[in-house]
Amino acid sequence: MQATQVLHVGLKRMAALAVGLLLACAAVAQQDRFSIRNAFVEPVGGVWQLNAIVELGLSAAAEEALSEGIPLTLLLEILITKERRFLPDTEVAGLEQRWRLAYDALSGRYVVTNLNSRAQSTYPALAEALDYLSNVRGLPLIDEPLLASGVRHEVSLRASVEIGGLPGAVKLLIFWREWSRSTDWYTWSVRP
Repeated sequence: MQATQVLHVGLKRMAALAVGLLLACAAVAQQDRFSIRNAFVEPVGGVWQLNAIVELGLSAAAEEALSEGIPLTLLLEILITKERRFLPDTEVAGLEQRWRLAYDALSGRYVVTNLNSRAQSTYPALAEALDYLSNVRGLPLIDEPLLASGVRHEVSLRASVEIGGLPGAVKLLIFWREWSRSTDWYTWSVRP
């Protein structure tokens, strides 16, 4: 009877260990997640604006590079196409929005620079800077009259991040490290 009790206790410990490993793996996977969670466009004051939530789980290599003073560049690529029935879709507009995330060791703050407008903001923690970058609100895309009324359009969005500020030769030397990531295209339809 004691052998069965020992076996039962051993099985309980193994089950607890397995559950603990699964929870740890899930936490790591969530932290390292890089995807577009949600996106939509809406007309505001005669301009279609983009709102999106991007999960910016940085790789360990990207976080290490950032802490060592190498900036990261976040790129949002937006493509608007008009659906045509018997012909290939036609591109109506394309837009790239870029931000640079850098750590300023002197102030101990993270600096986010919009590379399109040169606007800057600073944050005391990396999590706050990533939270700001992950919530895209009211990004102007295209004037309302440029989208044909009553015609279906597709809006596609992709995000990518790369370790910036490195010459191409240095990037080749560190090719085994993950210095660039991209999401899949997130596409949805709009009928103005």
